[in-house]
Amino acid sequence: MDKMMKWVDAIRTITAPFGDPIGEIENEEIEHVIVAESSERGIFNSEVALEFHELSQVRVFAEMLRSSEEIEGIEIEVTPDFDLTVQYKGGEYECYQLWLGQPNRPSVITKLERTDVIWKLPEQTTNRLIDVLGLNT
Repeated sequence: MDKMMKWVDAIRTITAPFGDPIGEIENEEIEHVIVAESSERGIFNSEVALEFHELSQVRVFAEMLRSSEEIEGIEIEVTPDFDLTVQYKGGEYECYQLWLGQPNRPSVITKLERTDVIWKLPEQTTNRLIDVLGLNT
């Protein structure tokens, strides 16, 4: 048994720099995402346009939130493109408004309860959102 544990530890040591993709997938906290067309900044539209339950789709939104970067000194006066409800395991949820950029241009997002804070999304995240929302033409 000790030999087996040493072998397992050796494999973990070798593969540690590459991360733990299996564990990461199993540990994804977001269960599903609901998307609605936005009608006004600060007002949430509850009419569902799209729902995402598959892990590959949900992960795009999870990565969107993890990769966002807070920006200061920007005021957005146009209506957001989408209202997002992100539901986590355990039933908790958060609501966001998303201004979707163009391909290879960043998007911005704000949490509905904190419209004074805006986060910029990386360009590659915008590209993935365009794909998952089916907006690529």
